[in-house]
Amino acid sequence: MDIQSIETFLQVASLENYTRAAEKLNFAQSTVTMQIQRLEQELGYPLFERIGRRNYLTAAGKTFLPHAAEILRLMQKVSGLGQEPQEICGTLRIGVLESLFFAVILKVLPELGRRFPKVNVEIKLGQASQMLLMLKQNQIDLAYISHDLVGDPAFCCCYRCREEISFIASPQHPFAKKTAIPPEEMLSVPFIVAEPSGRCYERLHEIAADYNITLYHSIVVDNIRAIVELLQDSRSASFLPRYSVSNFIEKKKISVLDVDLAPQIYYSQVIYHRDKWLSQYMECFIELVRRARPEVLD
Repeated sequence: MDIQSIETFLQVASLENYTRAAEKLNFAQSTVTMQIQRLEQELGYPLFERIGRRNYLTAAGKTFLPHAAEILRLMQKVSGLGQEPQEICGTLRIGVLESLFFAVILKVLPELGRRFPKVNVEIKLGQASQMLLMLKQNQIDLAYISHDLVGDPAFCCCYRCREEISFIASPQHPFAKKTAIPPEEMLSVPFIVAEPSGRCYERLHEIAADYNITLYHSIVVDNIRAIVELLQDSRSASFLPRYSVSNFIEKKKISVLDVDLAPQIYYSQVIYHRDKWLSQYMECFIELVRRARPEVLD
């Protein structure tokens, strides 16, 4: 039972498809089939059954799944003992929000590459709910998300930072130089909003519901840079994490509006599955994120 067969089993179990697993692992499909067959022979029972185009775990395969994840974790831990960072090989799979990718990840990747030149980094952009699901399915190693504090016992949080969501608009917007804007007045303007599945969207609608106001969305777009450009119409406003637009604020391309509301707080967090062993390069990534944006919890 070798580490590659275990990795292949976990990929097929996650993707439910030999062809997609082969593409993911950069193998021929015949290699994946051979590795699974060899593993089944060693164990003495079938791991998958094919129904239609998908390969489902058998009852025995489902029982073996958590043990396979633990075996892989231990094998990876043992294989890294005594190695210098420059010699360690592996793949670090990071799931991250687009806003955090541009605000933080781009800054830390060069240093991570210098410390671990033989480690491949795979970045998957998506929403927080997608990242948490991918963690549970072992499709990523770490998730870097902005959300309310995650309380799922399946996850461990190794970094978190207090974040503020702000109302923003063009410096030419009528509200840009106004102080203590009444919430009812703020919520009456057209909004350019991010993706409906995101926490900012949800929080904005919760605030509107508190004031019995129906929001007007002029545009919905899942891209911070596009939202900033669209705000230049001087009519619309948006509601976004302050970190995601800090460089645009510094360049005076947008302004933070002074709305008469309590601070709207949530947290950026780096999370991993409780059964995941933290490799040296995973710990290095966490350290670099912490250095780039020191933890603020209060």
